[in-house]
Amino acid sequence: MPQPTKTLNPLHFEDLEPHRFEDLIRQLIYDFRQWRSLEATGRTGADEGIDIRAIEKTPSSDIIYEDEATDGEPIPVRDIESQDRLWIIQCKRERQIGPARIRSIVTSNLSGLTDKPYGYMLVAACDFSKAARDAFREEVIKHGVEEFYIWGKAEVEDRLFLPKNDHLLFAYFNISLQVRRRSLKTETRSRLTLKRKLTNELGDINRPNQKSVLIRDPRDESYPSIDLPNEFIKSPHWRYWEFYSHQPPDHLAFIYKKHYAYANWETKEYDILSKYDAGIPTHPIIAGQKEQWWDPNNLGQRYRNYWWDKVPETNRAWFIELRIIPYDRIIALDEIGDIYHPGPHLLVEYGTDGQPFKPNAKHCFIDSSYIARDKHTMNIQDGKRITYFPAEIPQET
Repeated sequence: MPQPTKTLNPLHFEDLEPHRFEDLIRQLIYDFRQWRSLEATGRTGADEGIDIRAIEKTPSSDIIYEDEATDGEPIPVRDIESQDRLWIIQCKRERQIGPARIRSIVTSNLSGLTDKPYGYMLVAACDFSKAARDAFREEVIKHGVEEFYIWGKAEVEDRLFLPKNDHLLFAYFNISLQVRRRSLKTETRSRLTLKRKLTNELGDINRPNQKSVLIRDPRDESYPSIDLPNEFIKSPHWRYWEFYSHQPPDHLAFIYKKHYAYANWETKEYDILSKYDAGIPTHPIIAGQKEQWWDPNNLGQRYRNYWWDKVPETNRAWFIELRIIPYDRIIALDEIGDIYHPGPHLLVEYGTDGQPFKPNAKHCFIDSSYIARDKHTMNIQDGKRITYFPAEIPQET
């Protein structure tokens, strides 16, 4: 069964106070260029509403040479002085910005400036349409800006999710992907350790052992006492279950029900003796209870004899219903057990339905009995069940 993917919800930039949004952007662009200075002018209310004024340090690689030298080669004298570049960064914590609004912002920032900026950035807490981005490009070019960028919500989130900015993600939104990665690493290691224990005890992935496992909820403090046997039989707080396989991945499959059955392997028709669960009596006895506790009327022997006598050997089959336990529900594997029940014990967090198994997850099929010469398996198909067995199995004479 596919599992939903765990993802982060969109970051709520609109929840940040405007100056905090400016602070976030200023810290995000610390390594965007080699800055000589990065000034939060928006906090002072000065500089015509410009939020961040930055000076980019751009050392020149050009060298001035002397025209003449004694050996015929020019001699370097000095580097040309660095040509610092002015940048203006405008931050807008608005929910929506259209083309007209963008033109107004750019014009307001760039018109009438004494020093023409080399670079300009508009950063906002919303997404920009293509028309809005085109308007931005046209307007900044019109004002003679040589290098320009527009960052919307997606671009800001992309930068916040970089490992180097994890501290900012945590400081402003109380989210840490690095902590999540460490938690995932720890969880994965724990899962693999559990898998190794399970395969050592229950058999490897490809060839598991068919063995009985006591499954119980460690939160149940009444174990191993049974005060009301009849109530316990209806809804056991612990019980032996027959392990079947390691499937699907990171799950264990157990036989939940097992009934004597008839199967026609060619036509895919089948019938089931569904009033008796043949799986329970094969399990070890629950401590303090009689051998026939699960089958007080001795139906098992009668059903088995009828199935044996009335069903041809090649048609003898089991109806099997599998239920699964995800690793996430497994608290621990106790290989030793205790004086009441030898191991293995699977300690599982039971659900609200009183079951250790994953709700609404089961697989039913027909499997040929171990006596049959040719092994067959078939899935249950609608319309293929026939009436082969009587409604009531007659008493033996």
